[in-house]
Amino acid sequence: MLRASAENHGGLSTSLTAPNPKAQAHLIVETQRLAGIDPRTIGFIECHGTGTPLGDPIEINGLKMAFTEHLQHLGVAFNGQAFCGLGSVKSNIGHAETAAGIAGVIKTLLSLQHKTLISKLTL
Repeated sequence: MLRASAENHGGLSTSLTAPNPKAQAHLIVETQRLAGIDPRTIGFIECHGTGTPLGDPIEINGLKMAFTEHLQHLGVAFNGQAFCGLGSVKSNIGHAETAAGIAGVIKTLLSLQHKTLISKLTL
């Protein structure tokens, strides 16, 4: 069981719209370690992307903290250079309430199938 999942929205964050970036980072690092994933091999992350000035920076800071910590654990210096694409389906379709999670999974699978990172929907 991953310990950090309870810390992220288990009553220990400011609110549901303000998750704990340290808990997010811990969960990401622990998950990567358990799966034996080198963070340098991750080319894309589909973010939750709340689309708020509060939530989005928290999520990005949690990711930065996680990558920095895990690379340090591996003995690799992180120079701050980006090496991973980020996306959020909400920028493509808006917030889908309860369907937001599955919409992100579908977008990621379609991106993999078509070998294309979709960053913005244009009509």
